[in-house]
Amino acid sequence: MGIVGTVPTGGTAMPDRYVAKTIDARQIDQAFPVVQSCVPGLDIARWRGFAAELVGSGAAARRRGGIVTAQLGRGYIHGLFCYMVVPSLCHGRVLQVENFVALDMFDPAATADRLMAAMEELARELGCGAIHVMMRDRRQGGRLQVLERFQESGHETEGLHLCKPLRGAAE
Repeated sequence: MGIVGTVPTGGTAMPDRYVAKTIDARQIDQAFPVVQSCVPGLDIARWRGFAAELVGSGAAARRRGGIVTAQLGRGYIHGLFCYMVVPSLCHGRVLQVENFVALDMFDPAATADRLMAAMEELARELGCGAIHVMMRDRRQGGRLQVLERFQESGHETEGLHLCKPLRGAAE
């Protein structure tokens, strides 16, 4: 089951529309190059393991987590985000989003806009009181543009996410 809705692409050369879809196990490998762009050094085995935990079958699995892509009509993935529904003391149920990637050589804004709209649709559908987005600090120019788009659509800085990698811990 995909998320309903499309966003027209910019320009007249491409009449296709971006469609937000939750992926299934058959599309995990197809999404790898997109997610690898935000997680350099990621290997296919680790991606497959991570994605398999998020991509389950049935409505119950979708309520816990998943991967949503922005695709053109021909099925090419131009962006994605991974999500989990988690409890929050401040907001009740929260749609926690990671690995937000919007790639498109011609209109990355349309990809980002469709994914952000899909996040909100999904959060409302799943009864979430808020959306928490974790953006990786990639020190690349496109990150600031995406951050500005999030802020323009109503996202606010609520806190600071810190990470201490535990060397030698089971991965």
